[in-house]
Amino acid sequence: MVQQPPRTGKTLIMAEIARRATAKGNRVLFVVHRKEIVDQARETFKNQSVNMRLVTMGMVQTLTRRVDKLDKPTIIFVDEAHHVLAKSYMRILERFPDATRLLFTATPIRLSGEGFDGVADDLIIGKPIDWLIENNYLAPIDYYAPSGIDSKQLKVKRSGEFDEKSIEQALKPKIYGDVVATFKKLSKDKQAIAYTYNVNSAIKLADTFSHNGITAKYVTGKTPKDERDAIVDNYRNGKIQVIANPMIFTEGIDLPNVDTVIMLRPTQSLSLYLQFAMRSMNPRKGKTAIIIDHVGNVNRFGLPTDNREWNLIGTDKRTKHASASTVSVTTCQFCFAVFERKNLTHCPVCGAEIAEPKELEVETDVKLEKINTKNRLERIKKVISSNVAGKTPNELNSYAEIKEYGNLMKYKPGWAYYYAKKRGFIH
Repeated sequence: MVQQPPRTGKTLIMAEIARRATAKGNRVLFVVHRKEIVDQARETFKNQSVNMRLVTMGMVQTLTRRVDKLDKPTIIFVDEAHHVLAKSYMRILERFPDATRLLFTATPIRLSGEGFDGVADDLIIGKPIDWLIENNYLAPIDYYAPSGIDSKQLKVKRSGEFDEKSIEQALKPKIYGDVVATFKKLSKDKQAIAYTYNVNSAIKLADTFSHNGITAKYVTGKTPKDERDAIVDNYRNGKIQVIANPMIFTEGIDLPNVDTVIMLRPTQSLSLYLQFAMRSMNPRKGKTAIIIDHVGNVNRFGLPTDNREWNLIGTDKRTKHASASTVSVTTCQFCFAVFERKNLTHCPVCGAEIAEPKELEVETDVKLEKINTKNRLERIKKVISSNVAGKTPNELNSYAEIKEYGNLMKYKPGWAYYYAKKRGFIH
């Protein structure tokens, strides 16, 4: 399993492996769960000179039905592989036990807490997000989270996600006006993707933006393909400023000109949160991505730029988010910026005087938060100058290196002991 953060070229990496494999006459099978990802991957593979005569590429729903008719592959790629434990994927993997499995995902974690050690024997960790930002592979971000939800009203479905009716009850009626006002204040000249909690909220949000002079459209699962493609093309050409959607533009869809993300859907899925939040982080010279979180997702998961401790084993459902390091932050009541308080007396963004902490205390899930990765520069420099710079965990050669790697990545102390024992450095 390969963990590679969102927006950092998983498909290009797979295409290069496929190019080398097919150049030697090896057959490749590429499996994913959405047609849009298949179409984009096919174009990327062609552009990277992969021999497409040796590639079978398709949606898992289709491939699993005709698995007995598929040519035997040497390599199986699974994209968005946090879905791989589903029966449809497993049927394909079990049909070809001798194939090399390369399972790519930005987030090797499931809402249920299940692990992936039954389908993968190693986890290759991608570069830390702060390193990717420092080296211009991802855009830096500013993170804002205006309060607008009563989290006490949220109820959880059997799937582990929040119930849509409870979301609707928890969202304050004025939130749609607040969304527009906040967008105009923080991101008025930028293009945005808005993630809503259902179809009606997407329609209402797009209408509200349009009535306020901002060109906006909505896309849902029922939007006809031709109309949807036209909306996406117009967005890419700058003719549409905001697209509102309920869970459509999450995994895999390539929209490089997104500068702002608006979150109006609370989630308990770290995978979904990172897909939402990092949608805007495609790099461009001078760009700072803006994330506006109206539903307090940041308080559940920490910042999307935090380094996280991934593993194949899985976690207990009650503690599955414990690896996300949450920064102690203060919210400015005037500009809604979020920053580390430290010894500051005034907001570093707008200059307003910071109120006493007791005046800022609110329910965790309704805080307004902002992320700024620039204050991590010193730690990045330490990583670059370290003996373990550029290494993955399986390239570490001693318990001392493992401890150094864990410290630089800000992993929990127990990680070094556990991993060193697994590698045989501790008995």
